[in-house]
Amino acid sequence: MLTIEEYIASRKKKDKLDEFDFWKHSENMGAVIQYVMEYFNEYLNLEDYSYEQVKTQQVIDKFKEGIIENFPTTYEFIISYYWSNKKRIDKLISKAYEEIEDIELFYLPEDDIKVAEYVCKKKLGVAATEELLSNIATMSKEYRQTQVEEPIMSDMKELDNAISDWVLEVYRKYKVDLLDYARGISYKFYEKYVDSEYDRQTETFYYINKYDYRYQDNPFNINDIYKRNRHREFIDGYKGELEMLIMYFWLFEDVHDQDYWPEYVKLCIENERVSLAKKKRILNPVFIHGLSYPSDIHSNIKYIETKNGILKEDPGQNYVLSIIYEKSNDEIWKDRDALDNIIKNLHLSFKQFGAPKLLEFLSPYQAPGYTKEKFFEKYQIFEKGMRRYTKIKIAVANGYTRRAKDKDYLFSTVDDIACLRNTCKELKLQLKLSVDFTDTNRRNKIKKNMDDMINTLAGMRNFIIGIRINEIDSWGVNRHIYYNNKRREYINTMDYTTMSTFMAGLTTILQDSRSRYFIPNTVKDSERLETLIDTLYRVGCCFESEETENEE
Repeated sequence: MLTIEEYIASRKKKDKLDEFDFWKHSENMGAVIQYVMEYFNEYLNLEDYSYEQVKTQQVIDKFKEGIIENFPTTYEFIISYYWSNKKRIDKLISKAYEEIEDIELFYLPEDDIKVAEYVCKKKLGVAATEELLSNIATMSKEYRQTQVEEPIMSDMKELDNAISDWVLEVYRKYKVDLLDYARGISYKFYEKYVDSEYDRQTETFYYINKYDYRYQDNPFNINDIYKRNRHREFIDGYKGELEMLIMYFWLFEDVHDQDYWPEYVKLCIENERVSLAKKKRILNPVFIHGLSYPSDIHSNIKYIETKNGILKEDPGQNYVLSIIYEKSNDEIWKDRDALDNIIKNLHLSFKQFGAPKLLEFLSPYQAPGYTKEKFFEKYQIFEKGMRRYTKIKIAVANGYTRRAKDKDYLFSTVDDIACLRNTCKELKLQLKLSVDFTDTNRRNKIKKNMDDMINTLAGMRNFIIGIRINEIDSWGVNRHIYYNNKRREYINTMDYTTMSTFMAGLTTILQDSRSRYFIPNTVKDSERLETLIDTLYRVGCCFESEETENEE
Protein backbone atom coordinates (compact mmCIF):
# COMPACT_ATOMS: atom_id res chain seq x y z
CA MET A 1 0.00 0.00 0.00
CA LEU A 2 1.46 3.32 -1.10
CA THR A 3 1.21 6.66 0.68
CA ILE A 4 -0.45 9.48 -1.23
CA GLU A 5 2.96 10.96 -2.13
CA GLU A 6 4.19 7.61 -3.45
CA TYR A 7 0.94 7.03 -5.34
CA ILE A 8 1.17 10.42 -7.06
CA ALA A 9 4.85 9.80 -7.87
CA SER A 10 4.06 6.41 -9.40
CA ARG A 11 1.21 7.85 -11.50
CA LYS A 12 3.41 10.73 -12.67
CA LYS A 13 6.06 8.26 -13.73
CA LYS A 14 3.52 6.08 -15.52
CA ASP A 15 1.87 9.01 -17.34
CA LYS A 16 5.22 10.75 -17.94
CA LEU A 17 3.86 13.94 -16.43
CA ASP A 18 6.28 16.88 -16.36
CA GLU A 19 5.13 19.49 -13.86
CA PHE A 20 7.73 21.93 -15.18
CA ASP A 21 6.15 21.99 -18.64
CA PHE A 22 4.42 25.36 -18.22
CA TRP A 23 2.57 25.00 -21.54
CA LYS A 24 0.58 22.22 -19.87
CA HIS A 25 0.11 23.96 -16.51
CA SER A 26 -3.67 23.62 -16.35
CA GLU A 27 -3.62 20.10 -17.79
CA ASN A 28 -1.02 18.95 -15.25
CA MET A 29 -2.91 20.49 -12.32
CA GLY A 30 -6.06 18.69 -13.39
CA ALA A 31 -4.17 15.40 -13.67
CA VAL A 32 -2.74 15.71 -10.15
CA ILE A 33 -6.19 16.52 -8.73
CA GLN A 34 -7.48 13.43 -10.51
CA TYR A 35 -4.66 11.34 -8.93
CA VAL A 36 -5.72 12.53 -5.47
CA MET A 37 -9.37 11.70 -6.11
CA GLU A 38 -8.52 8.26 -7.47
CA TYR A 39 -6.26 7.61 -4.47
CA PHE A 40 -9.01 8.23 -1.93
CA ASN A 41 -11.97 6.95 -3.95
CA GLU A 42 -10.51 3.90 -5.65
CA TYR A 43 -7.02 2.96 -4.42
CA LEU A 44 -7.65 3.54 -0.71
CA ASN A 45 -10.77 1.40 -0.36
CA LEU A 46 -11.18 0.62 3.34
CA GLU A 47 -13.65 -2.18 2.68
CA ASP A 48 -11.03 -4.08 0.67
CA TYR A 49 -8.17 -3.14 2.99
CA SER A 50 -7.97 -6.19 5.24
CA TYR A 51 -6.04 -6.74 8.45
CA GLU A 52 -3.43 -8.75 6.54
CA GLN A 53 -2.90 -5.85 4.20
CA VAL A 54 -2.39 -3.55 7.16
CA LYS A 55 0.29 -5.90 8.52
CA THR A 56 1.91 -6.12 5.09
CA GLN A 57 1.97 -2.35 4.79
CA GLN A 58 3.54 -2.06 8.24
CA VAL A 59 6.30 -4.49 7.23
CA ILE A 60 6.92 -2.52 4.04
CA ASP A 61 7.08 0.75 5.97
CA LYS A 62 9.81 -0.74 8.17
CA PHE A 63 12.14 -1.90 5.39
CA LYS A 64 11.33 0.68 2.74
CA GLU A 65 13.78 3.36 3.89
CA GLY A 66 16.72 0.93 3.87
CA ILE A 67 16.10 -0.42 0.40
CA ILE A 68 15.69 3.02 -1.17
CA GLU A 69 19.37 3.70 -0.39
CA ASN A 70 20.65 0.34 -1.65
CA PHE A 71 18.26 -0.06 -4.58
CA PRO A 72 17.59 3.48 -5.86
CA THR A 73 15.93 2.43 -9.15
CA THR A 74 14.36 -0.90 -8.17
CA TYR A 75 12.95 -0.30 -4.67
CA GLU A 76 9.43 0.08 -6.09
CA PHE A 77 9.75 -3.33 -7.73
CA ILE A 78 10.90 -4.82 -4.40
CA ILE A 79 7.91 -3.31 -2.59
CA SER A 80 5.49 -4.40 -5.30
CA TYR A 81 6.88 -7.95 -5.28
CA TYR A 82 6.61 -8.18 -1.52
CA TRP A 83 3.05 -6.87 -1.62
CA SER A 84 2.09 -9.57 -4.11
CA ASN A 85 4.22 -12.51 -2.95
CA LYS A 86 5.28 -11.74 0.66
CA LYS A 87 8.95 -12.33 -0.26
CA ARG A 88 11.81 -9.92 0.35
CA ILE A 89 13.55 -10.24 -2.97
CA ASP A 90 16.33 -7.93 -1.77
CA LYS A 91 17.21 -10.45 0.95
CA LEU A 92 17.19 -13.24 -1.61
CA ILE A 93 19.73 -11.25 -3.62
CA SER A 94 21.88 -10.96 -0.50
CA LYS A 95 21.70 -14.74 0.05
CA ALA A 96 22.59 -15.38 -3.57
CA TYR A 97 25.72 -13.25 -3.15
CA GLU A 98 26.77 -15.51 -0.28
CA GLU A 99 26.22 -18.70 -2.26
CA ILE A 100 27.24 -18.15 -5.89
CA GLU A 101 30.82 -19.16 -6.64
CA ASP A 102 33.27 -16.38 -7.58
CA ILE A 103 30.56 -13.74 -7.26
CA GLU A 104 33.11 -11.25 -5.87
CA LEU A 105 34.55 -11.10 -9.40
CA PHE A 106 31.23 -10.29 -11.10
CA TYR A 107 31.05 -7.06 -13.07
CA LEU A 108 29.56 -7.95 -16.48
CA PRO A 109 25.84 -7.62 -17.44
CA GLU A 110 25.76 -11.37 -18.07
CA ASP A 111 26.98 -11.85 -14.49
CA ASP A 112 23.90 -10.03 -13.21
CA ILE A 113 21.68 -12.16 -15.46
CA LYS A 114 23.32 -15.22 -13.91
CA VAL A 115 22.40 -13.91 -10.45
CA ALA A 116 18.83 -13.27 -11.60
CA GLU A 117 18.49 -16.80 -13.00
CA TYR A 118 19.87 -18.23 -9.74
CA VAL A 119 17.37 -16.25 -7.64
CA CYS A 120 14.43 -17.28 -9.82
CA LYS A 121 15.38 -20.96 -9.82
CA LYS A 122 16.91 -21.53 -6.37
CA LYS A 123 15.17 -18.93 -4.22
CA LEU A 124 11.82 -18.16 -5.81
CA GLY A 125 11.18 -21.43 -7.60
CA VAL A 126 9.43 -19.64 -10.47
CA ALA A 127 9.84 -19.48 -14.21
CA ALA A 128 12.03 -16.54 -15.17
CA THR A 129 10.12 -14.03 -17.29
CA GLU A 130 12.04 -11.41 -19.22
CA GLU A 131 10.68 -8.62 -17.02
CA LEU A 132 11.51 -10.47 -13.79
CA LEU A 133 15.05 -11.27 -14.97
CA SER A 134 15.60 -7.66 -15.98
CA ASN A 135 14.45 -6.29 -12.63
CA ILE A 136 16.48 -8.77 -10.56
CA ALA A 137 19.58 -8.24 -12.75
CA THR A 138 19.31 -4.50 -12.12
CA MET A 139 18.94 -5.22 -8.41
CA SER A 140 22.08 -7.36 -8.55
CA LYS A 141 24.08 -4.52 -10.09
CA GLU A 142 22.82 -2.02 -7.49
CA TYR A 143 23.50 -4.42 -4.62
CA ARG A 144 27.04 -5.10 -5.81
CA GLN A 145 27.79 -1.38 -6.07
CA THR A 146 26.78 -0.81 -2.45
CA GLN A 147 28.72 -3.81 -1.11
CA VAL A 148 32.10 -3.41 -2.81
CA GLU A 149 34.58 -1.15 -1.04
CA GLU A 150 37.85 0.22 -2.36
CA PRO A 151 40.90 -1.83 -1.30
CA ILE A 152 43.09 -0.05 1.23
CA MET A 153 46.87 0.07 1.15
CA SER A 154 47.24 -1.08 4.76
CA ASP A 155 45.89 -4.48 3.66
CA MET A 156 48.74 -4.82 1.14
CA LYS A 157 51.81 -3.93 3.23
CA GLU A 158 53.86 -6.98 2.22
CA LEU A 159 52.81 -7.01 -1.44
CA ASP A 160 54.94 -5.73 -4.29
CA ASN A 161 53.94 -2.25 -5.47
CA ALA A 162 53.10 -3.61 -8.93
CA ILE A 163 50.67 -6.12 -7.40
CA SER A 164 49.07 -3.38 -5.30
CA ASP A 165 48.73 -1.17 -8.38
CA TRP A 166 47.01 -4.03 -10.23
CA VAL A 167 44.53 -4.49 -7.36
CA LEU A 168 43.73 -0.77 -7.25
CA GLU A 169 43.44 -0.47 -11.03
CA VAL A 170 40.98 -3.40 -11.17
CA TYR A 171 38.81 -1.67 -8.60
CA ARG A 172 38.94 1.68 -10.41
CA LYS A 173 38.07 0.16 -13.77
CA TYR A 174 35.72 -2.70 -12.86
CA LYS A 175 34.64 -1.97 -9.26
CA VAL A 176 35.92 -5.43 -8.25
CA ASP A 177 37.77 -5.92 -4.95
CA LEU A 178 40.37 -8.62 -5.57
CA LEU A 179 41.50 -8.49 -1.94
CA ASP A 180 38.01 -9.41 -0.73
CA TYR A 181 37.89 -12.32 -3.17
CA ALA A 182 41.34 -13.63 -2.22
CA ARG A 183 40.59 -13.28 1.48
CA GLY A 184 37.37 -15.25 0.99
CA ILE A 185 39.10 -18.13 -0.83
CA SER A 186 41.75 -18.30 1.88
CA TYR A 187 39.14 -18.38 4.64
CA LYS A 188 37.25 -21.23 2.96
CA PHE A 189 40.41 -23.33 3.16
CA TYR A 190 40.87 -22.22 6.75
CA GLU A 191 37.37 -23.43 7.66
CA LYS A 192 38.01 -26.73 5.90
CA TYR A 193 41.53 -27.56 7.06
CA VAL A 194 42.19 -25.76 10.36
CA ASP A 195 40.94 -27.31 13.60
CA SER A 196 40.86 -25.38 16.86
CA GLU A 197 41.38 -26.67 20.39
CA TYR A 198 41.52 -24.98 23.78
CA ASP A 199 43.73 -26.04 26.66
CA ARG A 200 42.14 -24.83 29.89
CA GLN A 201 45.25 -25.63 31.90
CA THR A 202 47.47 -23.25 29.94
CA GLU A 203 44.64 -21.01 28.69
CA THR A 204 45.96 -21.45 25.18
CA PHE A 205 44.06 -21.71 21.91
CA TYR A 206 45.64 -24.09 19.42
CA TYR A 207 44.94 -23.82 15.69
CA ILE A 208 46.07 -26.95 13.86
CA ASN A 209 46.46 -26.66 10.10
CA LYS A 210 46.20 -29.83 7.99
CA TYR A 211 46.60 -28.25 4.56
CA ASP A 212 49.96 -28.66 2.83
CA TYR A 213 50.48 -25.39 0.97
CA ARG A 214 54.25 -25.07 0.69
CA TYR A 215 55.96 -25.77 -2.64
CA GLN A 216 52.69 -26.79 -4.35
CA ASP A 217 51.93 -26.45 -8.07
CA ASN A 218 48.20 -25.94 -7.51
CA PRO A 219 47.67 -24.31 -4.10
CA PHE A 220 44.07 -23.42 -3.22
CA ASN A 221 42.94 -25.14 -6.47
CA ILE A 222 44.14 -22.06 -8.35
CA ASN A 223 43.99 -23.93 -11.67
CA ASP A 224 40.22 -24.38 -11.38
CA ILE A 225 39.72 -20.80 -10.19
CA TYR A 226 41.69 -19.47 -13.14
CA LYS A 227 39.87 -21.70 -15.62
CA ARG A 228 36.46 -20.51 -14.34
CA ASN A 229 37.38 -16.84 -14.55
CA ARG A 230 39.86 -16.54 -17.38
CA HIS A 231 37.23 -14.79 -19.53
CA ARG A 232 37.47 -11.78 -17.21
CA GLU A 233 39.88 -9.16 -18.55
CA PHE A 234 41.60 -8.53 -15.22
CA ILE A 235 42.13 -12.28 -14.55
CA ASP A 236 43.40 -13.42 -17.95
CA GLY A 237 47.18 -13.61 -17.71
CA TYR A 238 47.25 -13.00 -13.95
CA LYS A 239 46.92 -16.50 -12.54
CA GLY A 240 50.11 -16.23 -10.49
CA GLU A 241 49.20 -12.81 -9.13
CA LEU A 242 45.78 -14.08 -8.01
CA GLU A 243 47.43 -17.08 -6.34
CA MET A 244 49.83 -14.71 -4.59
CA LEU A 245 46.94 -12.66 -3.18
CA ILE A 246 45.29 -15.80 -1.77
CA MET A 247 48.59 -17.03 -0.31
CA TYR A 248 49.15 -13.60 1.22
CA PHE A 249 45.96 -13.75 3.30
CA TRP A 250 46.49 -17.43 4.09
CA LEU A 251 49.94 -16.79 5.54
CA PHE A 252 49.34 -13.46 7.26
CA GLU A 253 45.74 -13.75 8.48
CA ASP A 254 44.76 -17.41 8.69
CA VAL A 255 47.68 -19.71 9.58
CA HIS A 256 50.22 -17.02 10.56
CA ASP A 257 53.14 -18.54 8.68
CA GLN A 258 54.82 -15.29 7.65
CA ASP A 259 58.12 -17.20 7.52
CA TYR A 260 57.22 -18.75 4.17
CA TRP A 261 56.21 -15.51 2.44
CA PRO A 262 59.66 -14.22 1.31
CA GLU A 263 60.68 -17.61 -0.06
CA TYR A 264 57.29 -18.08 -1.74
CA VAL A 265 57.55 -14.71 -3.51
CA LYS A 266 61.09 -15.50 -4.65
CA LEU A 267 59.98 -18.87 -6.06
CA CYS A 268 57.03 -17.27 -7.89
CA ILE A 269 59.33 -14.76 -9.56
CA GLU A 270 62.09 -17.24 -10.42
CA ASN A 271 59.59 -19.76 -11.85
CA GLU A 272 57.85 -16.95 -13.77
CA ARG A 273 54.51 -17.62 -12.11
CA VAL A 274 54.01 -13.85 -11.81
CA SER A 275 54.89 -11.05 -14.18
CA LEU A 276 54.10 -8.01 -12.04
CA ALA A 277 56.24 -8.58 -8.93
CA LYS A 278 59.88 -7.52 -8.88
CA LYS A 279 62.76 -9.35 -7.28
CA LYS A 280 63.57 -8.33 -3.74
CA ARG A 281 66.42 -9.01 -1.32
CA ILE A 282 68.97 -9.10 -4.16
CA LEU A 283 72.50 -10.02 -3.11
CA ASN A 284 75.52 -9.53 -5.36
CA PRO A 285 77.92 -12.37 -4.43
CA VAL A 286 81.53 -11.39 -3.87
CA PHE A 287 84.15 -14.07 -4.52
CA ILE A 288 86.32 -14.92 -1.51
CA HIS A 289 89.61 -16.73 -2.14
CA GLY A 290 89.36 -20.32 -0.92
CA LEU A 291 85.55 -20.47 -1.05
CA SER A 292 83.38 -21.89 -3.82
CA TYR A 293 79.80 -20.83 -4.40
CA PRO A 294 77.15 -23.42 -5.39
CA SER A 295 77.08 -24.04 -9.15
CA ASP A 296 73.92 -21.96 -9.67
CA ILE A 297 75.55 -18.80 -8.30
CA HIS A 298 78.04 -16.90 -10.43
CA SER A 299 80.35 -14.29 -8.96
CA ASN A 300 82.45 -11.93 -11.03
CA ILE A 301 83.56 -9.64 -8.19
CA LYS A 302 86.70 -10.43 -6.18
CA TYR A 303 87.26 -9.56 -2.54
CA ILE A 304 90.65 -7.91 -1.98
CA GLU A 305 92.16 -6.69 1.29
CA THR A 306 94.79 -3.99 1.75
CA LYS A 307 96.54 -2.59 4.82
CA ASN A 308 98.17 0.43 3.20
CA GLY A 309 96.24 1.05 -0.03
CA ILE A 310 98.81 -0.69 -2.26
CA LEU A 311 97.68 -3.52 -4.57
CA LYS A 312 100.44 -6.00 -5.34
CA GLU A 313 98.66 -7.76 -8.22
CA ASP A 314 95.89 -7.08 -10.70
CA PRO A 315 92.51 -7.65 -8.97
CA GLY A 316 90.63 -7.71 -12.27
CA GLN A 317 88.01 -5.35 -13.60
CA ASN A 318 85.44 -5.92 -10.82
CA TYR A 319 86.51 -6.06 -7.19
CA VAL A 320 85.69 -4.96 -3.67
CA LEU A 321 88.61 -3.43 -1.81
CA SER A 322 88.58 -3.63 1.98
CA ILE A 323 90.96 -1.57 4.10
CA ILE A 324 92.00 -3.62 7.14
CA TYR A 325 94.10 -2.67 10.13
CA GLU A 326 97.42 -4.36 10.91
CA LYS A 327 97.68 -5.23 14.60
CA SER A 328 94.69 -3.02 15.43
CA ASN A 329 96.49 0.00 13.99
CA ASP A 330 93.81 2.38 12.70
CA GLU A 331 96.07 5.44 12.56
CA ILE A 332 94.67 6.52 9.18
CA TRP A 333 91.62 7.90 11.05
CA LYS A 334 93.67 9.55 13.79
CA ASP A 335 96.78 10.85 12.05
CA ARG A 336 96.65 13.21 9.06
CA ASP A 337 99.95 12.03 7.59
CA ALA A 338 98.82 8.38 7.68
CA LEU A 339 95.53 9.37 6.03
CA ASP A 340 97.26 11.33 3.28
CA ASN A 341 99.61 8.41 2.69
CA ILE A 342 96.85 5.82 2.18
CA ILE A 343 94.96 8.23 -0.11
CA LYS A 344 98.13 8.60 -2.20
CA ASN A 345 98.65 4.83 -2.33
CA LEU A 346 95.04 4.24 -3.36
CA HIS A 347 95.44 6.74 -6.21
CA LEU A 348 98.49 4.85 -7.46
CA SER A 349 96.71 1.50 -7.25
CA PHE A 350 93.58 2.76 -9.00
CA LYS A 351 95.66 4.39 -11.72
CA GLN A 352 97.37 1.07 -12.40
CA PHE A 353 94.44 -1.35 -12.04
CA GLY A 354 91.26 0.74 -12.04
CA ALA A 355 89.00 1.70 -9.13
CA PRO A 356 86.96 -0.92 -7.24
CA LYS A 357 83.19 -1.20 -7.26
CA LEU A 358 83.17 -0.81 -3.49
CA LEU A 359 85.83 0.60 -1.19
CA GLU A 360 85.10 -0.33 2.40
CA PHE A 361 86.87 -0.01 5.69
CA LEU A 362 86.34 -1.30 9.19
CA SER A 363 85.12 1.05 11.90
CA PRO A 364 88.01 2.71 13.75
CA TYR A 365 88.60 1.76 17.37
CA GLN A 366 87.57 3.75 20.39
CA ALA A 367 90.36 5.65 22.11
CA PRO A 368 90.63 8.22 24.91
CA GLY A 369 89.74 11.64 23.53
CA TYR A 370 88.82 10.22 20.12
CA THR A 371 85.22 11.09 19.25
CA LYS A 372 82.88 10.47 16.36
CA GLU A 373 83.26 14.13 15.43
CA LYS A 374 87.00 13.67 14.98
CA PHE A 375 86.39 10.60 12.82
CA PHE A 376 84.09 12.54 10.52
CA GLU A 377 86.67 15.32 10.19
CA LYS A 378 89.16 12.76 8.88
CA TYR A 379 86.59 10.93 6.76
CA GLN A 380 85.57 14.13 4.96
CA ILE A 381 89.19 14.50 3.87
CA PHE A 382 89.19 10.87 2.72
CA GLU A 383 85.95 11.24 0.72
CA LYS A 384 87.21 14.43 -0.90
CA GLY A 385 90.34 12.54 -1.95
CA MET A 386 88.20 9.90 -3.68
CA ARG A 387 85.86 12.26 -5.57
CA ARG A 388 87.65 11.84 -8.88
CA TYR A 389 86.36 8.24 -8.96
CA THR A 390 82.71 9.02 -9.63
CA LYS A 391 81.49 5.42 -9.80
CA ILE A 392 83.13 4.17 -6.63
CA LYS A 393 81.00 3.43 -3.55
CA ILE A 394 82.48 3.88 -0.07
CA ALA A 395 81.22 2.02 2.99
CA VAL A 396 82.14 1.52 6.62
CA ALA A 397 81.59 -1.82 8.34
CA ASN A 398 80.53 -1.96 11.97
CA GLY A 399 83.04 -3.69 14.23
CA TYR A 400 82.58 -6.57 16.64
CA THR A 401 84.93 -7.97 19.28
CA ARG A 402 86.04 -11.61 19.20
CA ARG A 403 87.50 -11.74 22.72
CA ALA A 404 86.82 -9.90 25.96
CA LYS A 405 90.22 -8.18 25.86
CA ASP A 406 89.74 -6.83 22.31
CA LYS A 407 89.39 -3.10 21.72
CA ASP A 408 85.91 -1.68 21.31
CA TYR A 409 84.94 -0.10 18.00
CA LEU A 410 83.66 3.42 17.43
CA PHE A 411 80.72 2.02 15.45
CA SER A 412 79.53 -1.28 16.88
CA THR A 413 76.06 -0.84 18.41
CA VAL A 414 72.69 -0.08 16.86
CA ASP A 415 72.82 3.41 18.39
CA ASP A 416 76.26 3.95 16.82
CA ILE A 417 74.88 2.98 13.41
CA ALA A 418 71.89 5.32 13.82
CA CYS A 419 74.28 8.14 14.72
CA LEU A 420 76.46 7.28 11.71
CA ARG A 421 73.55 7.49 9.32
CA ASN A 422 72.18 10.74 10.77
CA THR A 423 75.58 12.43 10.63
CA CYS A 424 76.10 11.33 7.03
CA LYS A 425 72.77 12.93 6.15
CA GLU A 426 73.61 16.15 7.99
CA LEU A 427 77.04 16.46 6.36
CA LYS A 428 75.74 15.22 2.98
CA LEU A 429 78.37 12.50 2.83
CA GLN A 430 78.35 9.66 0.29
CA LEU A 431 79.36 7.12 2.94
CA LYS A 432 77.26 3.93 3.13
CA LEU A 433 77.06 1.04 5.58
CA SER A 434 78.28 -2.51 5.11
CA VAL A 435 76.48 -4.33 7.93
CA ASP A 436 78.58 -7.01 9.57
CA PHE A 437 76.30 -9.64 11.12
CA THR A 438 79.23 -11.99 11.77
CA ASP A 439 79.04 -13.53 15.22
CA THR A 440 81.40 -16.38 16.02
CA ASN A 441 80.94 -16.22 19.79
CA ARG A 442 77.77 -14.15 20.32
CA ARG A 443 79.70 -10.95 20.99
CA ASN A 444 78.36 -8.87 18.09
CA LYS A 445 76.74 -5.90 19.84
CA ILE A 446 74.18 -5.12 17.15
CA LYS A 447 72.29 -8.28 18.13
CA LYS A 448 71.97 -7.31 21.78
CA ASN A 449 68.40 -6.13 21.21
CA MET A 450 67.08 -7.95 18.15
CA ASP A 451 63.89 -5.89 17.75
CA ASP A 452 65.83 -2.65 18.02
CA MET A 453 68.33 -3.86 15.41
CA ILE A 454 65.62 -4.93 12.98
CA ASN A 455 63.59 -1.73 13.31
CA THR A 456 66.64 0.52 13.03
CA LEU A 457 68.20 -1.18 10.01
CA ALA A 458 64.85 -1.59 8.25
CA GLY A 459 64.42 2.16 8.56
CA MET A 460 67.68 2.87 6.71
CA ARG A 461 67.60 0.37 3.82
CA ASN A 462 68.97 2.88 1.32
CA PHE A 463 71.99 3.40 3.61
CA ILE A 464 72.96 -0.29 3.53
CA ILE A 465 75.13 -1.27 0.57
CA GLY A 466 76.50 -4.63 1.71
CA ILE A 467 76.17 -7.38 4.28
CA ARG A 468 78.76 -9.63 5.91
CA ILE A 469 77.58 -12.80 7.58
CA ASN A 470 79.06 -16.13 8.61
CA GLU A 471 76.02 -18.18 9.63
CA ILE A 472 72.40 -17.84 10.67
CA ASP A 473 71.21 -21.02 12.36
CA SER A 474 72.78 -20.17 15.73
CA TRP A 475 70.26 -17.42 16.40
CA GLY A 476 67.08 -17.85 18.48
CA VAL A 477 63.88 -19.41 17.12
CA ASN A 478 60.42 -17.84 17.11
CA ARG A 479 57.75 -19.68 19.13
CA HIS A 480 54.81 -18.68 16.93
CA ILE A 481 52.52 -17.59 19.74
CA TYR A 482 50.46 -14.62 18.74
CA TYR A 483 48.39 -11.61 19.75
CA ASN A 484 45.06 -10.91 21.42
CA ASN A 485 44.39 -11.03 25.13
CA LYS A 486 44.68 -14.82 25.34
CA ARG A 487 47.50 -16.97 24.07
CA ARG A 488 47.17 -18.39 20.59
CA GLU A 489 49.46 -20.90 18.96
CA TYR A 490 49.41 -21.97 15.32
CA ILE A 491 50.61 -25.44 14.41
CA ASN A 492 51.20 -27.14 11.06
CA THR A 493 50.83 -30.92 10.94
CA MET A 494 53.38 -30.96 8.09
CA ASP A 495 56.06 -29.95 10.63
CA TYR A 496 57.41 -27.07 8.57
CA THR A 497 60.70 -25.71 9.87
CA THR A 498 60.37 -22.34 11.55
CA MET A 499 62.41 -19.26 10.81
CA SER A 500 64.84 -17.97 13.42
CA THR A 501 64.38 -14.52 14.88
CA PHE A 502 67.36 -13.23 12.96
CA MET A 503 66.16 -14.77 9.70
CA ALA A 504 62.80 -13.04 10.11
CA GLY A 505 64.63 -9.80 10.84
CA LEU A 506 66.88 -10.15 7.81
CA THR A 507 63.78 -10.63 5.68
CA THR A 508 62.48 -7.28 6.89
CA ILE A 509 65.79 -5.44 6.65
CA LEU A 510 66.39 -6.47 3.01
CA GLN A 511 62.81 -6.02 1.87
CA ASP A 512 63.35 -3.85 -1.19
CA SER A 513 64.61 -4.16 -4.76
CA ARG A 514 68.10 -2.77 -4.16
CA SER A 515 71.12 -4.94 -4.90
CA ARG A 516 73.64 -5.28 -2.06
CA TYR A 517 77.08 -6.86 -1.90
CA PHE A 518 77.23 -10.21 -0.13
CA ILE A 519 80.66 -10.61 1.48
CA PRO A 520 81.07 -13.98 3.27
CA ASN A 521 84.72 -13.39 4.17
CA THR A 522 84.38 -15.02 7.62
CA VAL A 523 82.72 -18.25 6.44
CA LYS A 524 85.07 -21.13 7.22
CA ASP A 525 84.63 -23.35 4.17
CA SER A 526 82.57 -23.93 1.01
CA GLU A 527 80.26 -26.43 2.68
CA ARG A 528 79.24 -23.89 5.30
CA LEU A 529 78.85 -21.27 2.59
CA GLU A 530 76.39 -23.54 0.77
CA THR A 531 74.44 -24.04 4.00
CA LEU A 532 74.35 -20.29 4.57
CA ILE A 533 73.12 -19.66 1.03
CA ASP A 534 70.37 -22.28 1.39
CA THR A 535 69.23 -20.44 4.51
CA LEU A 536 69.31 -17.09 2.71
CA TYR A 537 67.14 -18.60 -0.03
CA ARG A 538 64.57 -19.39 2.66
CA VAL A 539 64.77 -15.77 3.79
CA GLY A 540 63.73 -14.84 0.25
CA CYS A 541 67.12 -13.64 -0.98
CA CYS A 542 68.21 -14.10 -4.57
CA PHE A 543 71.76 -13.92 -5.91
CA GLU A 544 72.62 -11.95 -9.02
CA SER A 545 76.01 -10.82 -10.22
CA GLU A 546 76.30 -7.43 -11.93
CA GLU A 547 77.02 -9.24 -15.17
CA THR A 548 73.68 -11.08 -14.90
CA GLU A 549 71.84 -7.86 -14.12
CA ASN A 550 73.33 -6.14 -17.16
CA GLU A 551 72.33 -9.02 -19.40
CA GLU A 552 68.73 -8.61 -18.26
